[in-house]
Amino acid sequence: MKRLLMLAVSAALMSACGFSKPSTFYVLDDGAVPEQSVVSTDANRILIGIEPVFMPSYLDKPQIVIRQADDVTLTSSEFNRWAEQPADAFPRVLANAISARAGYPAAKQINMNRDLFPYRLYVEVLRFDASFDGQAVLDAWWTVMTDSGKLMRRARTTLTVPAGKTYADVVAAERKLLNDFGAVIADYAKNPAKAGK
Repeated sequence: MKRLLMLAVSAALMSACGFSKPSTFYVLDDGAVPEQSVVSTDANRILIGIEPVFMPSYLDKPQIVIRQADDVTLTSSEFNRWAEQPADAFPRVLANAISARAGYPAAKQINMNRDLFPYRLYVEVLRFDASFDGQAVLDAWWTVMTDSGKLMRRARTTLTVPAGKTYADVVAAERKLLNDFGAVIADYAKNPAKAGK
């Protein structure tokens, strides 16, 4: 009798596992490759090194965060996740967005000697989330400094786009926000007259 009970419990557990909903994993970048290959002679053109990005702790999780209509409640889905932590993907995707706008290559995530980059970009994300059928929001401070520590630019940028109704829509909206953010920084970097202002 005990053996039959154990077999029944095991069968029930296996059945439950077999019918669990699979998770969907999303990436923050769109997977597009640059139109121009980076060759050794291009390496010296990479002017901006992007430091590790500060992200709020509510984004320090693999689950995609959704802001509810009351604007203060956050929920996350166990079945809709980032393929990598947003803080890890953010600087790489931002570098690609800056480069695409300014002329490839212009920026790169710092994962090597900082002295290779004449300018460094520091980003503090205040908010990066979305509401279904509402807005996706990116609110961030960004600072450009020279390799010697001279402050060139400090600004706060707040961007919004429609978020859509699904997790895929939210990911696409947040990807667009990051591309738009890169364009803002690239437009500043392309105009030396703004340096120091």
